[in-house]
Amino acid sequence: MLELRLPRPWLVLVLLFGCGDARLGNSQAGVATTVSAVASCETLAEGESLMGVSPEGQAWVEGNGGMRRVSPDGSSTPIDARFTRSDELVGWDAGSAFVVGDNTLWRATLDGSEPVSLPPELGKPRFVCGDPRNAGGSFLVSTRGLFERREGAWLRWAIPVELLESMTIRDLQGACSGEEPVMYVEAAQSLWEARYGDAASFRELADVSEMTARGADVRIGFVALRKGTLVRFDGSTWIEIAFDEGSVTAMSVADGVLWAVVGPELYRRNRFEKWERLETATWPFPITQVESYAAGGAWLVKGGQLCHIAHPETIRVDGIRPYQRLRKEAALSFDVSGEDTTETTLGARLDGQSLAVSGAPGRWTVSGVNALEPGWHSLTLDITAPFERPHRVVKFVVEGAAGAPPQPNPDPTVYWETDIRPIYEASCAVCHGESGNQTFLGSYEAFSALGRRALELVSSGEMPPATSAVEALTSSEVSLLETWVQEGMNP
Repeated sequence: MLELRLPRPWLVLVLLFGCGDARLGNSQAGVATTVSAVASCETLAEGESLMGVSPEGQAWVEGNGGMRRVSPDGSSTPIDARFTRSDELVGWDAGSAFVVGDNTLWRATLDGSEPVSLPPELGKPRFVCGDPRNAGGSFLVSTRGLFERREGAWLRWAIPVELLESMTIRDLQGACSGEEPVMYVEAAQSLWEARYGDAASFRELADVSEMTARGADVRIGFVALRKGTLVRFDGSTWIEIAFDEGSVTAMSVADGVLWAVVGPELYRRNRFEKWERLETATWPFPITQVESYAAGGAWLVKGGQLCHIAHPETIRVDGIRPYQRLRKEAALSFDVSGEDTTETTLGARLDGQSLAVSGAPGRWTVSGVNALEPGWHSLTLDITAPFERPHRVVKFVVEGAAGAPPQPNPDPTVYWETDIRPIYEASCAVCHGESGNQTFLGSYEAFSALGRRALELVSSGEMPPATSAVEALTSSEVSLLETWVQEGMNP
């Protein structure tokens, strides 16, 4: 075991796209429209509680009668748990969860539970993110420190020992972080940023003593509930998230979708920052817990009932999980499920390239995934339905040394001033101009700094937002932006 000494912390700037996040320039940003959603409920047994939810929507419940997994369709499967009671649970995938119980880390599955082998010098585990069975990409909080799994070894971070007792990693549906090697940690009533890799740092960001609920998300950032108000940390301070429907009593966040509870009412803010009040046929008891998941739905507890909320935008993927780390030789195939009306179709792309889709409406198989190079990859799924157009991007990484980035074209054909600036003026300036309410992107320096991220957002249809009066970029405009990025983003 090696000890990781941290260099002097350095500032990370967080830049977010979109219009109407705070109360700036959009008076309707916090107003909800009413939509119908399907709710299915069951009565919890005495002593049972909702412990966690997997990214595709499987709930893990534990009580006096033991542990069980509940699927979104309502089916329940008992878990043969060898531990007496879980202290922490991280729902990993449809059939497994990592559990801290009886001072041991376990992997609970539908076939039983087995302890995860850890070196005794790590101490007693308290919290885990990522898959500790892999050679890298996971962290463990124990009674002896914060440990990182890297290249098959456990590295101990040199952090103040007084933080350990209260330390919790705010994971992303079980993963430690997304593409950027940065994760949020809570300890001693403060929010901390742990940046790992070659430039490791651990620094205190903000006070969270007033926060009653917290969650981390790649798209939104770190979100919290403070005295009935939703706030997010923007890198330097807390910014209020517009919400005009009442004092929030509970919240949850997953994959860019924010959920808020006001007594018995449930609200959902989609990836285009539009609030919805979900109209469900459930008893009007106050909601005491809400746990959302990456596929787009949520579980809640109210009046002794465990209820699953199915949203029309829900897209489930079997075969990959968000931010999963895969070996280079891993074989991939995906089963996708969503809206099952007769007019529903699915489009799938991997890193921008179309994949073959087969199957009946609502249940598809995606094929055509060949050997993948090391590095990050994006599976993009778009469902065309009569009234909705659900969209989801699942990012994952193939381990190994990534190849060198492509070299800029020595004879560029696309330039910022003549080709890209006109696109910015027509489609981006309303929010990202000098008088807009979001990060300024009106100069070459500002736009090129986020060129690859901008390309990703417009390619997926996330920008401009669907709620904006600005039309989506045409395919030729997207191709022009892609060429500009590939050529090195010439001024």
